[in-house]
Amino acid sequence: MLLLLLLCLTYQAGAKSRHRQMTMEVTAGADDCFFVNDMKIGQTLSVEYQVTSSSVATGKNDITVRVQAPPPALTPLYEGSLQTEGSWNSEAEENGDYKVCFDNRASSWSDKIVWFEINVEDPEDDYDEDDDEYFDADDWDKMKENNEDTMSLFEMKIEDIKTAIHDVRINVGKMRHFQFMRGGAMSKDVHQVEANLTRLNFWSLLYIFLMVLVGVTQVYTVRQLFEDKSMVQKITTRT
Repeated sequence: MLLLLLLCLTYQAGAKSRHRQMTMEVTAGADDCFFVNDMKIGQTLSVEYQVTSSSVATGKNDITVRVQAPPPALTPLYEGSLQTEGSWNSEAEENGDYKVCFDNRASSWSDKIVWFEINVEDPEDDYDEDDDEYFDADDWDKMKENNEDTMSLFEMKIEDIKTAIHDVRINVGKMRHFQFMRGGAMSKDVHQVEANLTRLNFWSLLYIFLMVLVGVTQVYTVRQLFEDKSMVQKITTRT
């Protein structure tokens, strides 16, 4: 079964870059596909994924991931076959909606829990010269009248600010990526703990039931031994 969903990535205020992370279940024998809509040439698409758990204890935590160019061509750009985790990034060479698929058709009984993160980065978000209108034309004229070097000094400071902001953006992006990867690892641990707790509860209830059954059987057997007309007395008398 093919599930096609439109992936609405989270927009940053005043920015063209987008980001989305989520955890989903891909059923056995099926693949779930998403479209990263409205990609532009020059933007960078990044996909990272990790299979955190499977519904069957004997199942493998792997899945096949595909990335395709916009329709109608749907040219294959990436395919990670039966992997536990992986990542891919590339610069868009054409405009359109890029397709990302998580394929679990290789498994006939095991559903997979997949955590993934998708980033769309636009180089224009680093710096936009149109937003540098800090002063009106009259203010610029007054500054130049006071000092001919004012503009050059101001431009130098702007360059420093641009460099600092760019470095901050890169570092924040790295920290955010690290947090998301830790979140994926934590999700895997949470699913593992939940699976262990389910198995523990099941076997605990089974053992309690067997203990109660054995206790009731023992009490019944002992009582039958001391009754004159009990079934046990009849059997022992005949033998």
